[in-house]
Amino acid sequence: MAALGEITPEDPAIEALRNSAPLEDADGNPIWPEPPPGHKGKGRSKRNPAAVGVSNRFPQQSVSPRPSRSEVEQRIATLQLWLTQRQPAVMIRDQAALLWEMTSYTTLKKYLRVARSRMVEELVEDRLAHQAEAIYALQDVARRAADAEQFSASVGAHRVLAEITGMLRAPVKPPAAA
Repeated sequence: MAALGEITPEDPAIEALRNSAPLEDADGNPIWPEPPPGHKGKGRSKRNPAAVGVSNRFPQQSVSPRPSRSEVEQRIATLQLWLTQRQPAVMIRDQAALLWEMTSYTTLKKYLRVARSRMVEELVEDRLAHQAEAIYALQDVARRAADAEQFSASVGAHRVLAEITGMLRAPVKPPAAA
């Protein structure tokens, strides 16, 4: 089993990102560019009738080479950072265009999907560590709220602490009698 974020040759997400179509229509089907005039490309075959346009690329794609596996991993890590900072989608799209010359929003959505799925995997794998960090932060919030004489905030933080640690199983308020 590979460590989180480690580059593996059989990672299907990276190959899917590298070999994806540059654009998609409203239904999510890939849009390939029209071949240049006089270009004799692959024709449809009986085995793969959708093979038309597979070898064609947009002009801007031929200028920039495909990113390497390490570059894709670095981009995904950067997107994870931006997601944890809760950056707006417009900023993420603009930064991707500036830093990586990524003009396809569809490709960016694929990168974001991989980044989010890896964040969920990390959260599930390190659940106890994340739980401990949340408890430590809530204890600090409760202490600061009590020092500032904001007792309702302090009680709320202690209630959430009790929920996280499992000490509070029943609801605080009894159910309303009908």
